[in-house]
Amino acid sequence: MGTNFLSFEVIQLNRLFPYFILLDTDMCIRQMSDLLKNICGDCTGNKFFDHFESLDLRNDIDQHTFGKTINISLKTLNGSVTGKLESMGSHELYFFAGEKYREKDSQWIMTANTDAGLDAIDHKPDAPSLSERHDFDNIIKKMGFGLLEMDINGEIIYANDIFCTMSGYDLTYIKGKIPGQLFANEFFSTQHLPVSTNDLVSELNEIEFLDANGDQKLWLASRSINYNNRNENHGWVIICLDISQYRSVEQKLIMAKMDAERMANVKEMFLANMSHEIRTPMNAIMSMSNQLSKTTLNTEQDYYVQTIQTASKNLLVIINDILDLSKIDAGMLKLEYIGFNLSMVLTDVMQVIMHKAQKKGLEIGYIPPMDINISNVLMGDPYRINQVVLNLMSNAIKFTEKGSVFLTATVLQDHEDSQEIEILVKDTGIGMDPEFVDRLFDNFSQEYESVSRKYGGTGLGMSISQKLVSQMGGHFKVKSKKGEGSEISFVVDFKKGLSTDLPNETKTIHNEDLFLGRKILIVDDNEMNRLVASTILLSYGAQVIIAENGEIALQMVSEEGYDIILMDIQMPVLNGYDTTRMLRERGYEGIIIALTASAILGEREKCIGAGMDDYITKPINEELLVSVLDSWMKRKADPIKVPELNLPLYNLDGLRLISKGREDFVTKMIELFCEQMPVALTDLNSSIQQNDLPQVSKIAHKLKSTIDHLGIMSIQRTIRSIETLSDENGSNEELLLMIAEVDSTLNQVIKELKLEIMERNKV
Repeated sequence: MGTNFLSFEVIQLNRLFPYFILLDTDMCIRQMSDLLKNICGDCTGNKFFDHFESLDLRNDIDQHTFGKTINISLKTLNGSVTGKLESMGSHELYFFAGEKYREKDSQWIMTANTDAGLDAIDHKPDAPSLSERHDFDNIIKKMGFGLLEMDINGEIIYANDIFCTMSGYDLTYIKGKIPGQLFANEFFSTQHLPVSTNDLVSELNEIEFLDANGDQKLWLASRSINYNNRNENHGWVIICLDISQYRSVEQKLIMAKMDAERMANVKEMFLANMSHEIRTPMNAIMSMSNQLSKTTLNTEQDYYVQTIQTASKNLLVIINDILDLSKIDAGMLKLEYIGFNLSMVLTDVMQVIMHKAQKKGLEIGYIPPMDINISNVLMGDPYRINQVVLNLMSNAIKFTEKGSVFLTATVLQDHEDSQEIEILVKDTGIGMDPEFVDRLFDNFSQEYESVSRKYGGTGLGMSISQKLVSQMGGHFKVKSKKGEGSEISFVVDFKKGLSTDLPNETKTIHNEDLFLGRKILIVDDNEMNRLVASTILLSYGAQVIIAENGEIALQMVSEEGYDIILMDIQMPVLNGYDTTRMLRERGYEGIIIALTASAILGEREKCIGAGMDDYITKPINEELLVSVLDSWMKRKADPIKVPELNLPLYNLDGLRLISKGREDFVTKMIELFCEQMPVALTDLNSSIQQNDLPQVSKIAHKLKSTIDHLGIMSIQRTIRSIETLSDENGSNEELLLMIAEVDSTLNQVIKELKLEIMERNKV
């Protein structure tokens, strides 16, 4: 056998290609596999198209079909064979390498190297052989297989070019050698070579070894006994396919997946940090401007405060947009499914947006449905509907310089248990080009850079709106013409609900002495956050204590009790998670509420998992904070007892908190207290003598915050009682006794503070 010529006998072809057909150029069958003969009979000598048909083959063979997988069907049976067709070159023959057979509506039957296939082959010593030996090396090469042939001693007698390329060895070098000497894998060992059909393993083997160059290789390989025409074993054949590159691709895909997951974690961490870093100063800006708005302001000051509040809310919307987009893209945004009144939702939007339109001189209005009334109760997420409509209305007003903006709602389909409703926003604004309409809902999409500069915005609103509506099962409609305006609507099919499905939205009005006598520990490393929370809590009569990190908090809790602990999460020394876990491990059963600037999805679950009882995000919503604290305190009816003997006359920690530790500010504040308090006390006594109870109540209200900030706890409840009784026209005798107590205590405080001022001025 020559080094560049490989011959096969029928017995070998049956084993390598269980459904092969050999054709001449006239499409006459020269030879076919024994398995195929068993299925459809011996067709040798007949025309191919008399027994078989194929959509891939016509009356002639197209050279473009060579090397491609094709299917041929048996005309007399409901079965088909799949394989590849190759040209035999100089022999003017075609070889169909049939690999799999399938009967109609059944699975593919693979018989290569299987016991079933071997049993089906009738290995008779005088089995007919090919009239001549054919060169199949070209076929194997075109299929991309490496082929190795060994004699009965296990020595290599032939290897095709692909095998030599795959292994890195030249045929002249490996000829006569045993494969196990070249390749360090037991697959090639002569001890594992099959000696009979019973020893053959049907599946392919995945083998790893080093090639001649020392490179790691991964092959799929299969072994077969090389029988002669007398059914005698005179060697072995190994067919193999190099899949190293596919393993490399697989590893790259695994690495890419890991990188994607790592990037997702980086993105999540970035969003968490961004949320925390921006929300922390936002907390101070929004909360303190809210506190400032409660004071007496002139018209100009009130305008400045409103401007700060509006700008802060706009910035918070942008932050929430980015977080919302991240949640939606991750498929983690959960929609509410509660009862709501759509007309009220749309009215709320109009109330919020009305002033913007009026400021631009635009005509604006809400047009209710004309033909079919909207159901009083629909089921869905009213907050997200509000968000989408508010975005549409904001955009319409933003991009409309003159004319009108109208909001309408139309019932498209009224079913027994649902209504398909279209909510439309129509404006006479600048309109859009058709090209931009196609990408209106892309992330960060704005028509031109000049639009972003002139009108502002992130380009996220429409993208988020589209995804929210899609999550509701709805869709958007867009009509727009440049220079004439736009009509943008969304359609959602809402289920009808009952009045009992409507949530209870009764707003609770909290008394200003709600937390009187309650001790609240604020654990936070940021001065602004401590100041904001303390200011709110002090205004409700709470005694506020500060810890700058978790380690300090652990020490303070071990020394005294607290009604509630407000716990920040990201802190130096010891973070909020670990602090809470350690408190719980030590048996602390008090209320711990997370107060954090991290608003990403899953943060609440992390806090609860660490042992906290509840979770509040920054910027602090005063109403929410007070409601949550009040709810938890009601579960713990009795406040922490503070022995009166241990109460100091006053405490300057509140002033130090407000001043951020500036002692010169503290000195100035107590000097003002000593100057102004005698006048206030004189007015208080004069008013009660004149029985001017409204004035008594007014003075008591002013004194209340001063007493709270100076930590004069002994008369905190008394001053509040004076304010309340004066409003209710209470007993003068009772009021006189309480005013006398306040007068006495405050005069004593003035006396001691004057001594402290003298000491401070000496420094």
